[in-house]
Amino acid sequence: MSDAMSYDLFINGTWRAGSDGASLPPINPATEKTIGQVASASAADLDKALASAERSRVAWSSKPATERGALLISAARILEEKVASAAKDLSAEQGKTIAEAKGEYARAVETLEWNGTHGEELSAPIPVDSNRMIVPEPLGVCLYALGTTPPCSSLASSPLRWRRAAR
Repeated sequence: MSDAMSYDLFINGTWRAGSDGASLPPINPATEKTIGQVASASAADLDKALASAERSRVAWSSKPATERGALLISAARILEEKVASAAKDLSAEQGKTIAEAKGEYARAVETLEWNGTHGEELSAPIPVDSNRMIVPEPLGVCLYALGTTPPCSSLASSPLRWRRAAR
């Protein structure tokens, strides 16, 4: 969040303010200073995001594992190019050292690369015995509702895991 930037919600491929216009001021825990504004999602925003995620899940799971893997590797390359600026933002948001933030992004890049290069193996049926096998299937849409940013690698290892939180 370099230079007190403002961040909107990313829903259905576009950035937008929350439907109720509310925002939250993230605070750097090391300095206790506000570092920007982040749009606050309403229940309606979550419903739109979940519907979009479900549409994306259907499209994503219809792609062959090699194509999904190539996209994950492309995402790793993009993230790798942005590590320096992203690490500054993560440091400001969570009070981490720049080195620690860079390490977290390096782990996210590594996770994207690993999942990208092992997609076929990860989606292949697993024989249990001569009569049974485990057939991996997508989990579905799950929602991470967090008060803070999760480690980048946890998001990289589970793309499109969203689940509607109970009201």
